[in-house]
Amino acid sequence: MDITGIFSESFWYMAPILMSITVTITGAINGRFNITNGIWPQIVSWIVGSVLSVGAWLLNFVTMGQPVWLGVIMLCVVVGLSSNGIYDIPTIQKLIKQLFYKEQ
Repeated sequence: MDITGIFSESFWYMAPILMSITVTITGAINGRFNITNGIWPQIVSWIVGSVLSVGAWLLNFVTMGQPVWLGVIMLCVVVGLSSNGIYDIPTIQKLIKQLFYKEQ
């Protein structure tokens, strides 16, 4: 199965937008409910990022190749990693190219 098609151009345009929205909403939620202990701020970020990623796909803001379900999961992972400050989008793109694309 070739999964490289799921990383469409719209995938890489939407990921930073979703990450920015995720950080903003997560900050508001964490501030409003005083969520500061342990891993809970990151969990809130992962949940918000995943909901936004699935919502973007459902609203056709992002298109993906086959299998679509894997593309949605990968968008959730990319948004989650970047919104938690673990990796930035260019680093994630480089990692995906190294893992999934064969060099010619």
